[in-house]
Amino acid sequence: MKKYFLLNLFAILILLLMLFSCKTTQPINEVKETTIVNHDSINLVKFTIRNQAIVDSLKIIIGSIKTEKKECDSVCQIAIDKLLSQLNTSKKSGANSYNVNYNSKDKSLNFNSKIGATENKIYKVYYRITKTVTLYKTKEIPVDKPLPKWQIILMQIGAVTIGYLLLKFITFIKPKV
Repeated sequence: MKKYFLLNLFAILILLLMLFSCKTTQPINEVKETTIVNHDSINLVKFTIRNQAIVDSLKIIIGSIKTEKKECDSVCQIAIDKLLSQLNTSKKSGANSYNVNYNSKDKSLNFNSKIGATENKIYKVYYRITKTVTLYKTKEIPVDKPLPKWQIILMQIGAVTIGYLLLKFITFIKPKV
């Protein structure tokens, strides 16, 4: 039995090759490719906020000093008038200006201001990103080709012949064992 082990193994290998060598037809693969493209863009949005000029004035009336001593009242009034008359000042820068002055006739302190128009600019940037996606879709299309009758008959004859040869081969080996 050990003598014919390799011979039996070789016979089985040949038989397996004959049985599995005839494959059916493979299905055809259909590949569908779809590409989706999103474009990017940069949008710059500019807002401008404008405020109008402001013109303002303030008048403060400073009354006269009245105490029980009239000499003291007049001296104090002269000192206050002299002090407030030194307060006269004005500044100007572009469209902005202010001035402060004392009017001794009205006994009033006047404040006038002018603030020029302002403008604020706001910039906003919006980005849209480009994205490219490629989709692959595979679809198997089975191939069903019916065999002609003559091929089926030849296949059956070949199978019977292989079976007959296998039986003869086995009967040839057994009498020697």
